[in-house]
Amino acid sequence: MRLAGMRPLYWAIGAFVLVYVAYDFNRLYALRYGADLGTYLQTLVNLRGGSSWNFGEWRPHLQVHDSWALAGLVPLIALVPRAETLIVVQVLAVSLAAIPLALFAREIGVSPRASTVLGIAYLLTPSAQGIAYDNFSENVFVPLLVFCGALAVRKRALLPTLAFGLLLLGLKEDEILFVGWFGAACALWWDRRIGIALALLASLNAAAYWGLEAMHGIRPNDPPYGLAVHDVSGKFTLVSLLLAPFAFAPVAVGRWLLLATPLLVEIVFMQPWNYEPSRIGSHYTAPLLSAAALAAAFGLRRFPGFGRAMIPCALIVTLVIFTDTAVRPGRWPYIVDWPAYARAVAIRDGKAAVMLPRRDEGVWAVAAVNPRIRLDPRPDPNFVACPAYDTDARAFFASLAGRMPAVLCGGVPVRSK
Repeated sequence: MRLAGMRPLYWAIGAFVLVYVAYDFNRLYALRYGADLGTYLQTLVNLRGGSSWNFGEWRPHLQVHDSWALAGLVPLIALVPRAETLIVVQVLAVSLAAIPLALFAREIGVSPRASTVLGIAYLLTPSAQGIAYDNFSENVFVPLLVFCGALAVRKRALLPTLAFGLLLLGLKEDEILFVGWFGAACALWWDRRIGIALALLASLNAAAYWGLEAMHGIRPNDPPYGLAVHDVSGKFTLVSLLLAPFAFAPVAVGRWLLLATPLLVEIVFMQPWNYEPSRIGSHYTAPLLSAAALAAAFGLRRFPGFGRAMIPCALIVTLVIFTDTAVRPGRWPYIVDWPAYARAVAIRDGKAAVMLPRRDEGVWAVAAVNPRIRLDPRPDPNFVACPAYDTDARAFFASLAGRMPAVLCGGVPVRSK
């Protein structure tokens, strides 16, 4: 397929990568990452020896989630065993997904220009930016694999479809259910052979995973679900934040939106974790983001005029309406306490076994590449919640000149009362 007209998308991807690698490294050096980055890092380090054990979850990660596909990252982590490696992988996975999304749009009949606009709008969504700035998770690969898989399905390419489907199945157990659901839909309305093959692949993976879990008397770390819906208006806001960056083009597909019902049910009925609108960029929303972007492609095909509104809508949502985007005007990178980061590096590079308290999750994210480092599973009574963002421009620029604020809380200057 010709890639003419996609140069603006390549520039947008390059800008996305530069911005979010810089922001994520700043967050890492300011010790503001949560436990998950260190947990996955130590899991991948230990997988070199055949065990997925980590001292963030205090058990093998493959007992927590069906994430065998992560083994593909083991050679990379063996080559460059640093937290920065996973961060770069995360940002690349999220950003490069824009290419197969644009190619899918072209494949279904959207113009090259509008397809490029769709890819750029995807990058501008608070969802994509949030996933790139969030803790590392298996689900950072969901948009890339979903868009590649959708392109293969559209081309009726059986083997590539099964390959992308298998990788999705190896990310997380909920993806098993989603692949099975969309495989059944494909069998009914597009290609019987591909759809049945996907559904069978999902069924076999589900039987193997849950069978092994039952055999060993364990269960994945999945939340319970209930019929009570917390913060109903917040759920409508969350859905609006998914659709608005695409100028609500997904709505144009009409009743086909019902295919996304299982993806939405996971968020709406999850108990007791309440996914409020501020979590629109969390890894749990990656499947919903993928479905919304693909639906937007069909909306563009039906009404090309949506293309003129997508980028302005995405910018307004990300920079004005949504309050938790890292690049929102008025927010600045964290102020890095380099001596504190140096202490984390010393723990990482040391030979002693160290037990870190929960308040030091940021240190854990840096040091977990050392399999001797542990994160205390017990609640930390001395945990201090720091402000989410640095909004003090003067303090940030002063820190670049070597003038540090008197009090820092997780890279954010705190004024004394």
